[in-house]
Amino acid sequence: MDSTIQTYDTDKLVQEAKQAGVPVIDVRPADMYEEGHIPGAVNIPLDQIKNADVKPGSVLYCMTGYHAGMAQEILRRRGIKATDIGGMEFYHGPVEA
Repeated sequence: MDSTIQTYDTDKLVQEAKQAGVPVIDVRPADMYEEGHIPGAVNIPLDQIKNADVKPGSVLYCMTGYHAGMAQEILRRRGIKATDIGGMEFYHGPVEA
């Protein structure tokens, strides 16, 4: 059994997304987003992603990457390509509230 824990280079992926003008989407609940999020990120909670207007190519994050992966799959089923870039636990940059 492979017990490898997935890690993400979230800092680098956020920087690349911002440089490319790609939307950064926080899929955590609004209260968690308001406590602190990646600067410039928009909040579309996981329970709203199914019907949200998401630009193809967007990057998604949550706390650990798990819910961002779920959001990525929901969007994939809608024909929207998005990338799970992990979560706040892998991010070391500035945070805004």
